[in-house]
Amino acid sequence: MKTNSAEKTPRTVMGRVKASYPRLINLLVPLDFSGKSRQALRYAVPIAQKFSAKIHLVHVLSTPAKADLANLPRLKQAAIKRLGEMSGQLPPRLRAGNAVLVGKPAEEILALAAQNNIDLIVLTTKGLSGLKRVLVGSTAETIMRQSVCPVLSVRRQ
Repeated sequence: MKTNSAEKTPRTVMGRVKASYPRLINLLVPLDFSGKSRQALRYAVPIAQKFSAKIHLVHVLSTPAKADLANLPRLKQAAIKRLGEMSGQLPPRLRAGNAVLVGKPAEEILALAAQNNIDLIVLTTKGLSGLKRVLVGSTAETIMRQSVCPVLSVRRQ
Protein backbone atom coordinates (compact mmCIF):
# COMPACT_ATOMS: atom_id res chain seq x y z
CA MET A 1 0.00 0.00 0.00
CA LYS A 2 1.42 3.36 -1.02
CA THR A 3 1.31 6.37 1.26
CA ASN A 4 1.96 9.88 0.18
CA SER A 5 4.41 12.12 1.98
CA ALA A 6 1.61 14.25 3.49
CA GLU A 7 0.44 11.28 5.54
CA LYS A 8 3.92 10.67 6.94
CA THR A 9 4.37 14.12 8.45
CA PRO A 10 2.07 15.09 11.30
CA ARG A 11 -0.19 18.05 10.69
CA THR A 12 0.33 21.07 12.87
CA VAL A 13 -1.75 24.09 13.61
CA MET A 14 0.89 26.25 11.95
CA GLY A 15 0.70 24.26 8.71
CA ARG A 16 3.60 25.08 6.45
CA VAL A 17 4.42 28.34 8.25
CA LYS A 18 7.97 28.45 9.53
CA ALA A 19 7.82 28.56 13.32
CA SER A 20 9.75 31.45 14.84
CA TYR A 21 9.30 34.01 17.55
CA PRO A 22 7.91 37.37 16.55
CA ARG A 23 10.40 40.21 16.70
CA LEU A 24 9.42 42.56 19.48
CA ILE A 25 11.76 45.52 19.61
CA ASN A 26 9.51 48.39 20.73
CA LEU A 27 6.63 48.15 23.20
CA LEU A 28 4.21 51.01 23.84
CA VAL A 29 2.46 51.32 27.20
CA PRO A 30 -0.24 54.03 27.39
CA LEU A 31 -0.79 55.23 30.97
CA ASP A 32 -3.52 57.41 32.47
CA PHE A 33 -1.73 57.44 35.87
CA SER A 34 -4.46 55.47 37.61
CA GLY A 35 -3.20 52.63 39.75
CA LYS A 36 -5.00 50.23 37.47
CA SER A 37 -3.32 51.44 34.28
CA ARG A 38 0.07 50.56 35.78
CA GLN A 39 -0.93 46.89 35.63
CA ALA A 40 0.07 47.01 31.96
CA LEU A 41 3.67 47.55 33.05
CA ARG A 42 3.58 44.30 35.03
CA TYR A 43 3.05 42.51 31.71
CA ALA A 44 5.22 44.74 29.53
CA VAL A 45 8.40 44.44 31.63
CA PRO A 46 8.81 40.63 31.45
CA ILE A 47 7.92 40.65 27.74
CA ALA A 48 10.51 43.37 27.10
CA GLN A 49 13.10 41.43 29.11
CA LYS A 50 12.40 38.23 27.17
CA PHE A 51 12.82 39.93 23.79
CA SER A 52 15.38 42.60 24.80
CA ALA A 53 12.83 45.21 23.76
CA LYS A 54 12.45 48.85 24.74
CA ILE A 55 9.41 50.22 26.55
CA HIS A 56 7.93 53.55 25.44
CA LEU A 57 5.55 55.22 27.90
CA VAL A 58 2.83 57.62 26.75
CA HIS A 59 0.19 59.75 28.44
CA VAL A 60 -2.47 61.59 26.47
CA LEU A 61 -4.09 64.75 27.78
CA SER A 62 -7.58 65.40 26.43
CA THR A 63 -7.88 68.50 24.30
CA PRO A 64 -8.75 71.24 26.78
CA ALA A 65 -11.52 73.78 26.39
CA LYS A 66 -10.43 77.27 25.34
CA ALA A 67 -10.70 78.48 28.95
CA ASP A 68 -8.25 75.77 30.13
CA LEU A 69 -5.56 76.38 27.50
CA ALA A 70 -3.52 78.40 29.99
CA ASN A 71 -3.16 75.31 32.21
CA LEU A 72 -1.94 73.06 29.38
CA PRO A 73 1.82 73.71 29.80
CA ARG A 74 1.57 73.02 33.53
CA LEU A 75 -0.39 69.80 32.93
CA LYS A 76 2.11 68.64 30.31
CA GLN A 77 5.04 69.34 32.63
CA ALA A 78 3.40 67.40 35.47
CA ALA A 79 2.69 64.46 33.15
CA ILE A 80 6.29 64.46 31.84
CA LYS A 81 7.55 64.39 35.43
CA ARG A 82 5.28 61.45 36.35
CA LEU A 83 6.29 59.49 33.25
CA GLY A 84 9.94 60.15 34.09
CA GLU A 85 9.42 58.78 37.60
CA MET A 86 7.70 55.67 36.25
CA SER A 87 10.35 55.20 33.58
CA GLY A 88 13.02 55.52 36.27
CA GLN A 89 11.61 52.43 37.96
CA LEU A 90 12.18 50.33 34.83
CA PRO A 91 15.44 48.43 34.34
CA PRO A 92 17.81 50.80 32.45
CA ARG A 93 18.19 48.58 29.38
CA LEU A 94 14.40 48.57 28.84
CA ARG A 95 13.91 52.34 28.91
CA ALA A 96 12.99 54.20 25.76
CA GLY A 97 11.31 57.54 25.19
CA ASN A 98 8.38 59.01 27.07
CA ALA A 99 5.72 61.11 25.39
CA VAL A 100 2.94 63.39 26.57
CA LEU A 101 0.46 64.15 23.81
CA VAL A 102 -2.66 66.28 23.57
CA GLY A 103 -5.77 65.14 21.71
CA LYS A 104 -8.07 62.16 21.49
CA PRO A 105 -6.30 59.31 23.31
CA ALA A 106 -6.94 56.51 20.80
CA GLU A 107 -5.94 58.63 17.80
CA GLU A 108 -2.78 59.93 19.45
CA ILE A 109 -1.69 56.49 20.66
CA LEU A 110 -2.25 54.93 17.23
CA ALA A 111 -0.32 57.75 15.52
CA LEU A 112 2.57 57.41 17.97
CA ALA A 113 2.66 53.64 17.44
CA ALA A 114 2.89 54.11 13.68
CA GLN A 115 5.59 56.81 13.92
CA ASN A 116 7.82 54.77 16.26
CA ASN A 117 7.49 51.35 14.62
CA ILE A 118 5.87 49.88 17.72
CA ASP A 119 5.69 46.08 17.68
CA LEU A 120 3.25 45.61 20.58
CA ILE A 121 0.92 47.90 22.52
CA VAL A 122 0.28 46.81 26.11
CA LEU A 123 -2.68 48.54 27.76
CA THR A 124 -5.35 48.04 30.37
CA THR A 125 -9.07 48.06 29.80
CA LYS A 126 -11.90 48.70 32.23
CA GLY A 127 -13.94 45.82 30.87
CA LEU A 128 -17.15 47.79 30.35
CA SER A 129 -19.92 45.99 28.52
CA GLY A 130 -23.32 46.58 27.04
CA LEU A 131 -24.96 50.00 26.95
CA LYS A 132 -22.35 51.59 29.21
CA ARG A 133 -19.57 50.79 26.69
CA VAL A 134 -21.66 52.09 23.79
CA LEU A 135 -22.40 55.38 25.54
CA VAL A 136 -18.96 55.97 27.04
CA GLY A 137 -16.87 54.50 24.22
CA SER A 138 -13.63 52.68 24.78
CA THR A 139 -10.15 53.91 24.01
CA ALA A 140 -8.79 50.39 24.41
CA GLU A 141 -11.36 48.94 22.03
CA THR A 142 -10.63 51.58 19.39
CA ILE A 143 -6.91 50.88 19.67
CA MET A 144 -7.47 47.12 19.38
CA ARG A 145 -9.64 47.52 16.29
CA GLN A 146 -7.50 50.05 14.43
CA SER A 147 -3.94 49.21 15.45
CA VAL A 148 -1.55 47.98 12.77
CA CYS A 149 0.45 46.08 15.41
CA PRO A 150 -0.68 43.49 17.98
CA VAL A 151 -2.31 44.76 21.18
CA LEU A 152 -2.16 43.04 24.56
CA SER A 153 -5.16 44.09 26.62
CA VAL A 154 -4.97 43.55 30.37
CA ARG A 155 -8.28 43.70 32.21
CA ARG A 156 -8.13 46.00 35.21
CA GLN A 157 -8.59 44.19 38.51
